[in-house]
Amino acid sequence: MPKVWGGRALDRVLGIELPAGEAIGETWELYDRPEGSSRLRGSARTLAELMRDPVPLVGRGVPLGHGGTFPLLLKFLDARDALSVQVHPDDAAARLDGDTGKNECCVVLEAGPDARIVRGFRQGVTAAEFAAKAATAEVEALLCAFRPEVGDTIHIPPGTVHAIGPDVVVFEVQQNSDLTYRLYDWGRGRQVHVDKALQHARVEPVAAARPVVQPKVLADDGVQLIATRDFRVRRYSIRQSLRLATEARFVTVTVIAGKGTLTWPGQRTFGSLSLATGDTAVVPACIAGFELVPNEHLNIMICDPGVG
Repeated sequence: MPKVWGGRALDRVLGIELPAGEAIGETWELYDRPEGSSRLRGSARTLAELMRDPVPLVGRGVPLGHGGTFPLLLKFLDARDALSVQVHPDDAAARLDGDTGKNECCVVLEAGPDARIVRGFRQGVTAAEFAAKAATAEVEALLCAFRPEVGDTIHIPPGTVHAIGPDVVVFEVQQNSDLTYRLYDWGRGRQVHVDKALQHARVEPVAAARPVVQPKVLADDGVQLIATRDFRVRRYSIRQSLRLATEARFVTVTVIAGKGTLTWPGQRTFGSLSLATGDTAVVPACIAGFELVPNEHLNIMICDPGVG
């Protein structure tokens, strides 16, 4: 997706083939939206078609996106320049605009010398002060900005004022939503949505200089990066086979680096799918478990529906 703030780093970092001569800001790796849906490799079928009977794919009791869509949207972002200062609505507010709310997180894959992320407000900022300066360049002085590091996970729940970039590449996991209310766009002249942004923004100071999620080491040598109501994200760096269970809910596998094979039990034989850097696969809830076999090394992100 061409963006005014995008670049060409997704080719270099993830091996994603980009159209020539365009600044690409993001790639939607797994999506089920009214404007389009992920197509299955080697097939004309789409994720939207599979969602016509959602239980075998996502699992029983897993909340769906607006209109019965797949619950999550997975992206890679190349923020060569800064995205707008923006905010996303929660589920209740998003229904009025015909969508799901947007709880999201981003995992930093590359951070250049000028890398920056904005999340929340500095100490002492009041709602009145923010409202007075929200649509002007003065808002920057009110925001908490920090230099991200590779591996950082930043949680951006609905109502959090934020901006990603410049000089970062991230993996983004979010509710299946495309609602963004821009407050300030660094003078680039794009449309802003100040009234809606002010309506949904939470003016709360950030408690830490670097507001990142603290990872949790798991018993299977993985790392839980974040667990929210809407999604959980784990990271594994493996040189030997790894077996994981679905627990009767969908699991997504995104390869950050390396090559390997995803295998699963079938009725008569094992199924397999080759994976390389930048690929994403969905393991349906109807499959009890699966195995990841690295060629030499696999660095992978595992996402599932969340903790309820």
